[in-house]
Formats: sequence, structure tokens, C-alpha cells
Amino acid sequence: MKRGSPHSERAGEAMLDAGTRAALYRALRELSCSRCGGRIREGELFTREAEPASGLPLVRICRGCAPFSKGGGLLDALLAPGGGEESRPTAAPVDAREKVLSRLGPALEASRRRR
Repeated sequence: MKRGSPHSERAGEAMLDAGTRAALYRALRELSCSRCGGRIREGELFTREAEPASGLPLVRICRGCAPFSKGGGLLDALLAPGGGEESRPTAAPVDAREKVLSRLGPALEASRRRR
């Protein structure tokens, strides 16, 4: 993996067993838990807590150290791969051709006249 490439991505929100909400992250490569040193495998979800010196959420915490239940909120639905996608109606090929020609027709005619 290249230096400087991301090692995790935001994956929604969860409810910790302690009763508080926390941001969830998905590991993009194998990581280690900052508390127990255990492995967080690629694709697994984990949480973070703020690093004491900077206050930034840098401390990775595996599901074993901070058990959580994944919420079913709007953010989760939007971030889920393929989740919430509605099937879009497809235009009939004849309709699509007519629309393209109606938009490009004047430009095509002008181009032909210049030749």
C-alpha cells in the first residue's frame, strides 16, 4: 500500500453498549486496535476515540474493546454500498435518439453548413 493512502473510511454511526453514539469506520487494510493490540481486518467496522493530546479521533478501537450495535439511520442508508438506490426508469431508445437529435440538431446543421 502506498504511503499516505487512507487506511479507513467513514461507514455510518453506531450505538455503543455504554449508551452513547459513535462514528463507525471501515478498515481499508489490516489495522491494530489501539487498546488491546488485536487485529482489525480489512472490511471490519471499528470506532475511534479522541487522542488526548490533540483531541483528534485517532485512537482505533476494535469491536471487542468497544462493543456496538449498528444503527439503521439515514447516514447508514446513504453510505451503504448500493443501499437506497431506486431503479431509474430508462427511456426507450427511440425517445432517447429523438431527444439527442432535438438538442444537437441545430449545432449539427450549423456544422454542416460551414463545410
